[in-house]
Amino acid sequence: MTDISKELASAAVTAFLASQYDKKTETEQKQLAKAIESDDYDKVTELKTTLADAQKKYSVASWIPDAATRMAKQLNFGTHISKGVHPDVKGDNISFKATENLSETLVGTHSIESHYIDANGNAAALPLAAFFDFEVDETTKIRDLILVDNTDFIASLASESSIAKDYHHSFKTALQNIITQPSAHERNKQTLWVTNAYQDIDLERLDYITIVPLYPSVLTHEVYQRINHLKFSDENKAARDNRFKKTAEQKPYVTLNQLATLQLGGTKPQNVSLLMSKQGGRNYLLPSLPPPTIEDSKGFRLSKFARSIFGAGLQYHAREAIEDIFQSVKEARNIIDVRDARKHAIDELLFQIFSASDELRNSLPAGWSKDSELERAQMLWLDPKRADLEGEEDFKAERESGDDWHKSIIHGFARWLNALLQDKFKQKANDFGDPEHLEWEREIEEMIKRYERAGKGVFL
Repeated sequence: MTDISKELASAAVTAFLASQYDKKTETEQKQLAKAIESDDYDKVTELKTTLADAQKKYSVASWIPDAATRMAKQLNFGTHISKGVHPDVKGDNISFKATENLSETLVGTHSIESHYIDANGNAAALPLAAFFDFEVDETTKIRDLILVDNTDFIASLASESSIAKDYHHSFKTALQNIITQPSAHERNKQTLWVTNAYQDIDLERLDYITIVPLYPSVLTHEVYQRINHLKFSDENKAARDNRFKKTAEQKPYVTLNQLATLQLGGTKPQNVSLLMSKQGGRNYLLPSLPPPTIEDSKGFRLSKFARSIFGAGLQYHAREAIEDIFQSVKEARNIIDVRDARKHAIDELLFQIFSASDELRNSLPAGWSKDSELERAQMLWLDPKRADLEGEEDFKAERESGDDWHKSIIHGFARWLNALLQDKFKQKANDFGDPEHLEWEREIEEMIKRYERAGKGVFL
């Protein structure tokens, strides 16, 4: 926490209560303005009475004593909570602080510096958590002032110094949540951990400690916030939307695949904790996968004996997109979500194809197609630098003629995709005929135009 001015510290309580008053009476304040404007004196009187009651409720003299004597006793604060394991658990919450250097190979709450703290208990007391979390300035929250015993803040809690100190002590005790007599509950999970397993003794003489795992809600909330920022930030959304816009600046964007969601608390995540309520009960689960193997070359490669790029190699290279197409075809319902999913999968497949073709066109030496078994149209497509070689005037002229070999490639893609679908769905292979073939041709033609509008011609 950076140094904070005396004025900000002393005004922290009134600033919070003013924000709560405005938030809770926003509707009534708007109604009052309209009533005054329309000279509705009865309504004006009624609303002024309502707002006066609210002002009294959110005054320092009323709200702080209630928060210190009632709310502080009805909320349990911590970084690790019992109810994350089971919503009916009545065990302790724990505020974790690393007392020694933990291994850097272990990832946990000690790995982050989070400004979050969690709480649960009586939902009517949750405004106290909002009080502790209120930002005094960009680097300081009210709970920071409480924990460092800021004298200006303490003085603002009550007119009498002794009462103000009592209120501060109540708030600090609730925040620190120091456990002197740990309490578990029958619904807490328990694990027996052997402490002398590597000693040469009889099984009957093994010693155990009981471990009661708690849910690391501050850690999971930090992960939740960071993933949401990566996925849904304005910058990432704009970069993704600008992929095919010729006039927009092209920037990298983040795509997170294989995310699962664990739902806690059912329809009432607030019964689990404050942070769980903010997440709507959703907790992201990352895939338990080994680290990726980094290879010298991981791009698409074409066999010198291949007659077409549309073959087994490309099928494997774009296997995830093809599997997404298969899944969308399996879905019997003809609803917009299904159609959008299929459209997205086909777009992804075409993106993979064009990326693979671009890699071949730019990474291989001019004239490489002379020793290949490729169809003529695909030689013209995938070996553009061959047209600049001496003795390849016919190749250059044929390539510049354009339309016929373009159509051959478009037709080849549609034929290949239809064949994949017929092989996958053998029982309804006849369903993939000329109409579907034409649909795949329209899809690739549309994508080609999108690339051209973005200045990335596919057949250049």
